[in-house]
Amino acid sequence: MNSKSRSLLKALFKIMALVLLALSFVPYFLYQIWWIDIFSNFQVQYLVLMLLLLLIFAVQKNMKWILFLSVGIIFSAYQIYPFYVNASAEAKHETEELISIASINVLSSNKDVAAVAEFIKEKNPDILMLVELTPRWDQDLVEVLRTYDYQLKEVREDNFGIGVWSKIPVELDILYFSKYQLPSILLSYKAEGTSLSLIATHPFPPVGQQQFEQRNRQLQKIAAFLTTEKPQNAVVIGDLNTSSFSRNFKNFK
Repeated sequence: MNSKSRSLLKALFKIMALVLLALSFVPYFLYQIWWIDIFSNFQVQYLVLMLLLLLIFAVQKNMKWILFLSVGIIFSAYQIYPFYVNASAEAKHETEELISIASINVLSSNKDVAAVAEFIKEKNPDILMLVELTPRWDQDLVEVLRTYDYQLKEVREDNFGIGVWSKIPVELDILYFSKYQLPSILLSYKAEGTSLSLIATHPFPPVGQQQFEQRNRQLQKIAAFLTTEKPQNAVVIGDLNTSSFSRNFKNFK
């Protein structure tokens, strides 16, 4: 490889480093713009690519770019670490009674009913939530859901049908946190010494600024509801149309 090719390759690596740093940092600060927020979802990929570039710069003994890239690596690792290493997790007692919960986006266009039914049979959750529940899906899963004594659903032709099934005694109500009347379901469970409020929800996908803002607003209203109700234990499940790395999701938490 001649000197000109080597120079071009080195320049390319530096451009890649700058792009990765921008993709990692910018969505954290400009999180109110929908297409910028989309880039926040790939922090794991950014970290892997930056580590590879770090090795290249190490081989080149380019300390300036090693230090520069290390800032981005630390920033991405800082965002990823809490989701893979929970330092505050407490060991559970073997005698503790657990409630199992499963949430599935069945995908309205999906035809593989057998796979969904097999998953439900295998996992046999105490509480099950389904989103994108269309009339076809509602009919196709009748048999496998017969073992659930408590249920509430709003079946729709679009992608925002939703249902919750429970094997334990619960109260179920439909709530609307969106001005477009997208249904969510509130499950309330009370037993001796404990209580649980579970909200199953499916906001708009953040494609376009308006839907992005509606998604955020729905999550904000759910957070406000839980803050007001102050349940002993709270669970929010469903297809939230976000990732853990979005600043908007962090604000929701």
